[in-house]
Formats: sequence, structure tokens, C-alpha cells
Amino acid sequence: MGVSHRFEMFKFNFEVAESSVEELGPSPLKKIKSDDSEITNSDNDENCIKWYLAEKVIPTEALFNNLDLFELNLKERKVGTLELRHLIAGFLLEDIKTHSDVDSRDIKKSEESHSDLITGVYEGGAKIWECTDDLLLYLSENIDSNYWADKRVLDLGCGAGLLGIYALKSGAKIVDFQDYNKDVLEQITLPNVLLNLEQTTNAEKLKQLKTQTNFYAGDWAHFAELTDKMEKYNIILTSETIYNIENQQKLLDTLKKRLALGGVVLVAAKSHYFGVGGGLEQFIDVVNKDQVFKAKNLWQASENLKRGILELKWQ
Repeated sequence: MGVSHRFEMFKFNFEVAESSVEELGPSPLKKIKSDDSEITNSDNDENCIKWYLAEKVIPTEALFNNLDLFELNLKERKVGTLELRHLIAGFLLEDIKTHSDVDSRDIKKSEESHSDLITGVYEGGAKIWECTDDLLLYLSENIDSNYWADKRVLDLGCGAGLLGIYALKSGAKIVDFQDYNKDVLEQITLPNVLLNLEQTTNAEKLKQLKTQTNFYAGDWAHFAELTDKMEKYNIILTSETIYNIENQQKLLDTLKKRLALGGVVLVAAKSHYFGVGGGLEQFIDVVNKDQVFKAKNLWQASENLKRGILELKWQ
């Protein structure tokens, strides 16, 4: 399939510069100064990382202040019979790089350091990675629209939120979005979800956001604790989240805590992530050793860098 993307990058003065999305997955971790602590990708530093605690992000009326601007800077893509709308990738990034917005500090650090991953600080949520397209196409070709009607869905590591938006527009009962970075949720995910709501008035759109969706920022382990008393999910969708070997058990533990009995997890990923060590085959070994889920390969692409879609179900 080998989908590649080119997006226009807009500043708020609408001068145009081109930028392309990376196709090889998140770039290797860099050594970055974050506040007063040094963060690296070494195993010895893993236990010293201060992960963000989970929190629920509540949509407010302020989200609608820039709706007209969002409408001017969106991209439409056809997925099966559905039209998905999302902000052009560089719409906010260039502005964030040139302003000291405390609400965008993590994205700003990533852009300034030219790194898609800063452990404990930023996890690549501002970009749409290639395997997201793989999973969207798979869903549109293999999952009947009637399937979604009574389902609770989680888009885990959502970034732009396209997987969750697809489920929402397909008729899912509840769709929750989780990303490590709060500023990604506030400035990218939420605007994208808003752009796909079909209600007429802002009040109706806000009501749907508050009744049919939830947004959570922070570390996976803390997210699982925060939502422990909530109803579990029938389907969890996740793309490009297995690149860091050190976080894979945490991911599995989160899936075990949040997936309903009879539920399914769909994982879209590359066979290998250069510079960070994770990959699809390696993750399957972790799943098998954990002996909780049974893993099944649903789809593979062999051209260029190998990619695949994995199904996890309870044993």
C-alpha cells in the first residue's frame, strides 16, 4: 500500500512552506534537557523518567473560537464510504515554534529539537504516521458498518485521532481518545474531532463531545488507574505505539486492564523501528511470553519497510 503524505504547512499569516510526514516511524530518541532533568533513551535512565500523570481533558466552548480558522486549514480524505477531515499537519506547528505558548510546550520542544520522540516529554502525536492509514483502510474494507453500533472504542496513543474519528463516524456508541501529551489533545485531536461532527450548532457539537467522547492525557499506566472504575472497551485501536521496547509491557498491562471480555485490540505497526528497537515481530514475542492475549497477524505489507496489523484477543 505504501501510503505517503505531503501536507502544506501554514503559519497564521498564511505564508506557505512545504513539509512531509516521516514514513519510517518516529526518529531515534535524542538527549534533551527537559526542565532540570536530562532525558535519554538508555535503559539506565528509564527508571528515572518522570512520566506525566494521567488527566481527563474537558472540551469547552473556547474550542469553537478558532473553528473558522480550522475550516480554512483542513484536509479531507475518503476512507471507504466516510469522509474524514483533519487539520493540515503543519497548521499549528510552525506557529508553536515561534511562540512561547505554555499550553504547547511539549510540541514546541519537539519541533525545536527536530525529534519526534523525547522520552517522558513528547511521543510523536503531532504527526500522522503511515500505519494509521493501513489500519483505516483495513477497517473500511473488513469491518461492517453495523459492527460499531453498540461498541465502546478507545483510540490509544491517538495523536491526530483519525482512528477514533473513523469509529465515531461509523456509529460507535462511545469513543475515547488517549494521547501522552495534553497539548496534542487540545490543539490537534479535539479540533479534528470537532471538524467531523455533523451537528448544526456549537451547543449541539459540544453536547456530543461531552456525551459520546472522552479525552485523556498522560502515561498509559496512570491512564489505566484513572479509568479503572469505568466501563471497559469492546475494541481498542492503536497505531505506531510499540516502537519503545521499554514501554511494551506497560502497553500490554494497559490493554489487559481496559479491554472488555470478548473485546479485541488492533495494533498497526512497522516490523522494525530503526534507532529505538521495537517492532511487530518482536512485540508478538512479548505478547506470547505474557500468555494473556493470543496474537494473530491480520495484514502485512512487504514493499519498502514492512508493516502489519495485529489482532489481540483474550486467551
